[in-house]
Amino acid sequence: MTSVHLLKWSSKISMKVKVFTKVLKPKLSFWMQPIEQADCGLQDEINLWLSRHTSIEITEIKQTQSGGSFMPATLNITIWYQ
Repeated sequence: MTSVHLLKWSSKISMKVKVFTKVLKPKLSFWMQPIEQADCGLQDEINLWLSRHTSIEITEIKQTQSGGSFMPATLNITIWYQ
């Protein structure tokens, strides 16, 4: 009779989270047209952060948005990385 022993192997991986938050209230011109990007510079902020952290491994990106009825919408982006 042969018995098999299973070893439980676990490794602790340090997961980190970077949160980006921006209130989406674009500046409007006299004619009520947006005079800046629709994301209010959030994309540029994320790209700058990514360019400064080239050695990370991104495992997940999440996006949520709240508000928008009577208050300006707030956009939250979380980047999970190692």
